[in-house]
Amino acid sequence: MKTNTKICIAYVAGCLINKRSYSSLTDHGENKTIKMSGRIDFNNIDVRMEDDGSKIVGAVRGNEISFFHSSEKGAIKMKIDGLNFKGNDSETGKDFMGSVNGKAVKIYDYGDYQNFFFALGE
Repeated sequence: MKTNTKICIAYVAGCLINKRSYSSLTDHGENKTIKMSGRIDFNNIDVRMEDDGSKIVGAVRGNEISFFHSSEKGAIKMKIDGLNFKGNDSETGKDFMGSVNGKAVKIYDYGDYQNFFFALGE
């Protein structure tokens, strides 16, 4: 799964599970912090990634979420269950799962067979 895709998943999952928006996301694997602006609520996702101006756009229907990153080709479908989430990246056809613990987000990518770690920032 591409880095931008993992960043989108971590940010959207963290905001929805914690029921609030954050102003940044740190990718611990890339040692990089991305500023975010926009809104995630219980109907729509409309977020701008300030580092490159790309967007995360999608819809929320209960615990089922569908969204995409404007510079990637595939849609991401995700389902939230409490503090956990799972879904599929249609660009790679691979599944993922993860969890949110406060501001810490962990994603296991079945395509890369490894965990990735992120932190939400205020």
